[in-house]
Amino acid sequence: MTDVAPLVALADEARATGRVFEAIAALRSLRALVPGDATVRAALARCLFQAGLWPEAWDAYDVRFELLPEAFPRVTRPGADGPEPIPAWRGQGQPESVLVMGEQGLGDTIQFARYLPLLVARGMRVHAVLDPRLHALLAPLAEGIDLRSSTAAGSVPGVRAWLPLMGLPRALGLSPQQYRGRVPYLAADRDRRARMRARIGEGRLRIGIVWQGNPAAPVDRNRSAPLVAFAPLAAIPGVRLFSLQKGPGEEQDAPFPLDRLGPEMDQGADWFLDTAAAIEALDLVVAVDTAVVHLAGALGRPVLMLMHGRQGDWRWLHAEETPLWYPSLRLVRCPGGGADWQAAAARAAFLVRTGNLPVAL
Repeated sequence: MTDVAPLVALADEARATGRVFEAIAALRSLRALVPGDATVRAALARCLFQAGLWPEAWDAYDVRFELLPEAFPRVTRPGADGPEPIPAWRGQGQPESVLVMGEQGLGDTIQFARYLPLLVARGMRVHAVLDPRLHALLAPLAEGIDLRSSTAAGSVPGVRAWLPLMGLPRALGLSPQQYRGRVPYLAADRDRRARMRARIGEGRLRIGIVWQGNPAAPVDRNRSAPLVAFAPLAAIPGVRLFSLQKGPGEEQDAPFPLDRLGPEMDQGADWFLDTAAAIEALDLVVAVDTAVVHLAGALGRPVLMLMHGRQGDWRWLHAEETPLWYPSLRLVRCPGGGADWQAAAARAAFLVRTGNLPVAL
């Protein structure tokens, strides 16, 4: 079998250095030679997203279910010889009811759940199987939607169509101009927000920070930073930093003043309700690529996202600064194409010092 790794690496180098269409041409040719190679198709999908060739990119992105087979939702119906798989709906026709299956991480769910009401608006009955930890957070989107837990097996009678959550833009036939939709599309609970505002207080510039993602995620080595890298933000006169970090990373000691909001934050079955309230009480969020970034963007709050200089996630590659998804988010890349997180934080600190920040919606 041909070793395509060196060729894929060359194409990725071309993509990362701005020669994305050259990389696309090379990877299309390579795909024709080795159509069964998932790494080639994954590299092509990244290039297509970066180039903004969205229809082809969504099709190419189906490769994720080969690379992450455990993430692929399984939907079957009774057959003569036992359960048989139902092909995913890709937008053909208009089914009376549709089953939407959540996939991948919590941030992915927060990002793509915005499209669920569009199915309802088109007259479909919608059953959404999503991580139960997010059901309360997503309640503002769930009117007329049957929310079900992804942690329990079950059946939905009468459903003739289903699709994975991240397949909604393609199935709905949305143009890139429609990806953003209405923002904000989530909101914090009023009482929680009032309590968090009292806890955080007034005055000074209040910035929430997140430095660590889920270390078990394959993408984590290119997205998480050490807490110490956020020191340039702490050095800004009049700034007060608050930790929005939960789980892995919380154990890191800060070599600068950092207000921890307490272990009671988001305890229990429902996640991100206290974090949403804290984000709405803060002036700004500065974070690496985690679910908190998606939450802040969905709330329409100003957020600076620190990202690897070359190896950012597919959803951010198309944008120099402001991605399609969240108008209140600005991307801040590590300089030099690498993972110099302190330099990225210094860039974010410069934006704070100069007041060159995204506006709350």
